Amino acid sequence: MSCAPLHSRRRAPGVAAPVALVVVAAMLMPGCEQPGAPEPAQASQAVSVVRAEAVETAVTSVVPGIVRPVRRARMSTRQAGHVDRVLVKAGDAVAAGQEILRVDARDLEAAREAAMRQLEAAREAREQAVLNRERFRRLYARSLVAKVQLEERELQAERAAGVLERARAELESIEINLDYAVIQAPFDGVVSEVLAETGTFAAPGVPLVILEDRSQLEVDAGIDQEAAARVTPGDRLQMRVVGHDGAVSGRVVAVLSALRDTGVGLRLRLAIESPPAGISPGMVAEIRLPAGEPAAQAVSVPAEAVLRRGQLDGLFVVAEDDAGQLRAQLRWISLATGRDLAERVVVTRGLRAGERVVIGDAVGQLADAQAVTVAR
Repeated sequence: MSCAPLHSRRRAPGVAAPVALVVVAAMLMPGCEQPGAPEPAQASQAVSVVRAEAVETAVTSVVPGIVRPVRRARMSTRQAGHVDRVLVKAGDAVAAGQEILRVDARDLEAAREAAMRQLEAAREAREQAVLNRERFRRLYARSLVAKVQLEERELQAERAAGVLERARAELESIEINLDYAVIQAPFDGVVSEVLAETGTFAAPGVPLVILEDRSQLEVDAGIDQEAAARVTPGDRLQMRVVGHDGAVSGRVVAVLSALRDTGVGLRLRLAIESPPAGISPGMVAEIRLPAGEPAAQAVSVPAEAVLRRGQLDGLFVVAEDDAGQLRAQLRWISLATGRDLAERVVVTRGLRAGERVVIGDAVGQLADAQAVTVAR
């Protein structure tokens, strides 16, 4: 704003100026500025630059997939009862055979005790029946007993043997049911989810704990017929797992039918042998498929030249303005997914071969259109 000079009216001697006018004048005077005052110019900065190099890059398409464990067990029991103890929690690593959960089986334990006593009684009865049979055989050989008596003792021995076998089978059945009251890990893995708590009623067949083997992972992705025709089992495809740094490769296991009740399609399955640390089931993987198109022209620059802001990638391109001053222009670009050449990246859009881009620490310090001088 411009400031006009303040004029006071003539007043009779002894009459003071109003207090409000003095206050307003005091508030206005410090805020006065001269119109058209120039803003301070940004200082020129010395930068290092390199020229973008032309490269050929294969055109690829990206499809999303879900990382899954190769083995995943939904463990349950066929023994109905209340959960007595939960010995693990989600995220625990367990070994094969380790106890995970116990179901209250006091009724089965009592039945086993009774069955063991019956088995012991049946064994003693069998032994006694065998002794009687052998004794009557000796007496019959000396013609001291009739043949019908010997046959009766032989029949008693056979019956005792049958009772013994039934008692042994009953005990084995009870012990098998007792085994189902204790859930053990079928393989080395990680507890993915615990679906029961102490006191929960466990019904036969209802999952109580989910165990995953994360030593081998696989990725399932939906693809179309055209893409499926360009991959064969054994091929290795590159992928990027969201949330994990670095490229990951997967071996094509098969292209499977993905038919559902309300849909059609194909499912590509990849195996990740010896998965890197940090990759777990449920993550999203971006799989790069060959698109079957001719190679496209692109340019490559050092990875240190890329400025990342959120989901955007940019470069500072050095060029002269109309006045001949070198300036660093911020330009947003598109990068080829997964095409890293050592420490370089491939730019598919937004940059031409031969253009100069800024590298080094200055990338994170420059402002758009800032004046620069080239250090090398």
